[in-house]
Amino acid sequence: MNSVAKALGSLRPYSDDELALKREAIRLRHIAGDDRYDELRRYDAEMVRRANEAYEREHPNPPATRHREHGWYLPNDD
Repeated sequence: MNSVAKALGSLRPYSDDELALKREAIRLRHIAGDDRYDELRRYDAEMVRRANEAYEREHPNPPATRHREHGWYLPNDD
């Protein structure tokens, strides 16, 4: 299954280390002048997705949102 997903272009089967190495290779090609911007952003999106999933696993019950009396955008010096 992993080889099929890799062949179809999915980044999910790669480990975090493999993903970072492949992203770095693409980044270096992009810097050298090869237009790889979209591919680089695809790797970034996958890395952010994994980081968000890891954060949600570590913090299953996020604190409730707190609102200040006059709104978040006003100074707190009254």
